[in-house]
Amino acid sequence: MLAHLTTKLLIIEDHSHLRFNLLDNIDCQQELENARCFVYLVLHHLESIMRILLVNPPSGGLTVGLKHLAKVEPLGLEIIGGAVREHQVELLDMEIDTDLERTLRRFNPDIVGVSAQVVQTYTAQHVLKVAKVFNPHILTVVGGHHATLCPQEFNAPFIDVVVIGEGVPAFKEIVARWSEKQVKDFDDILGLGLPHDGEFHLTTPRPFPSNLDHLPHPDRSLTKKYRSRYYYLFENSVASIQTSVGCTFPCNFCSCQHFTERRFITRSPELIVEDLKTIKEDFIMFCDDHTFLDVKRMERLHDLILEAGIQKRYFAYTRADCVVKNPEIFAKWSKIGLMMVMTGLEAIDDTRIEAVNKRSSIEINEKAIAILAKNNIVLSAGFLVMPDYTEEDFKRIDAYVRQHPNIALTELTPLTPLPGTRFHQEMKDVVLTHHREVYDLAHFVIPTTKLTPPEMYYLIQKYYLRIALRAMMRLKLYRLSYVFKRHMPRLIVGLLLNSRLIKQMHISTTIPIPVE
Repeated sequence: MLAHLTTKLLIIEDHSHLRFNLLDNIDCQQELENARCFVYLVLHHLESIMRILLVNPPSGGLTVGLKHLAKVEPLGLEIIGGAVREHQVELLDMEIDTDLERTLRRFNPDIVGVSAQVVQTYTAQHVLKVAKVFNPHILTVVGGHHATLCPQEFNAPFIDVVVIGEGVPAFKEIVARWSEKQVKDFDDILGLGLPHDGEFHLTTPRPFPSNLDHLPHPDRSLTKKYRSRYYYLFENSVASIQTSVGCTFPCNFCSCQHFTERRFITRSPELIVEDLKTIKEDFIMFCDDHTFLDVKRMERLHDLILEAGIQKRYFAYTRADCVVKNPEIFAKWSKIGLMMVMTGLEAIDDTRIEAVNKRSSIEINEKAIAILAKNNIVLSAGFLVMPDYTEEDFKRIDAYVRQHPNIALTELTPLTPLPGTRFHQEMKDVVLTHHREVYDLAHFVIPTTKLTPPEMYYLIQKYYLRIALRAMMRLKLYRLSYVFKRHMPRLIVGLLLNSRLIKQMHISTTIPIPVE
């Protein structure tokens, strides 16, 4: 029909407003009507396409932890972006590019969405406030782990919607509603917190899905310009993938169980392999709470990876008791690239392990370490630093690690009552600060009892130096193939910066909470 038109329609974009110029005469009334219908359809379609800016806010200025030792892709936002591909989507990773205002001016978004972990609470709020100041008509949305556990912390006049729980279906519905009406009419969408005039209205909770197969593959093209700058410790060709969410165990210090109310929700091996086939990077991080909880699923995934001829190296989270109960699956995975697992050993005596409701033991830890060593899988071992520790406790952990050569990395984590957990409720009257930037699993946010905070931080710094030197030897990081990796200067600077920050951490817990 349109092929017979002698009219050419020129669409000109001028400050985001469309103008249509009629260049030639139209031969007949019918063709004129057809042209008008075409123009209407084009306009209607273009008006329904939203410009969506997804922002990964930086960790707070007081945050230490892995902030200066790793930069990994914002996988959750890439999945969100993959769910709204019919719209114009950009992703700003402010861990790398902090020029938010320039991006707002250039892209002029209709919607700005951020995802927030606990240490990103204030920076996420700041992003949305800047967006509202730039254009009050922008729809501002926050979701993520901390927004789910503590949604009231985002009750602010510059925030329009808080997504609680599963983000993808909620965000798709929010975008569809906004593109259709441009009115804040979201009361019937499940799983939202809606700030309004100081009040905070919760919509009906969104049920947990039975699986994750409804999720799209991450749109990694959104982070194309950043990918060469992502790294994790000593690895610089790094990508992330999600195969499950949640954990069924009741460790009282962990917030993962609360996010899904102790449900373990999985993605099918077939879809995981589809995603793996698209990833160019060599080192894959499984961003799960407990990757190997469903062993049959991991056996199927192993078989599919083998059949597809995918050759990668993998890092995964697991529990020591899972390793002990299922040594065969770890033997299989070691042959297709599983090189490191992270697990919380937590302590070197059963009394301490029982105190945090870990449901494990020293005997189980020992067996797990031996099984992993037999299969040439190195361990990143987490140990809790209790408030009543003295240097003798640090010495005992250090001696234990020395005796187990396949513990390549060691994490010393101050016992932290994370917001949104029952443990935090129990400790709320004794916590030293509610400043979210220091809930980074590196600061002591509850009082130490036998040593002063400066003394504790001195010991952490002292023994982290030993940990770094030990990792260098056990992982052979002195080899030229590691020394000349392009991210090594940034990693060295990060180590030095962490060392300096640790000396000041006892002051961080006295800094007032920022007010937006």
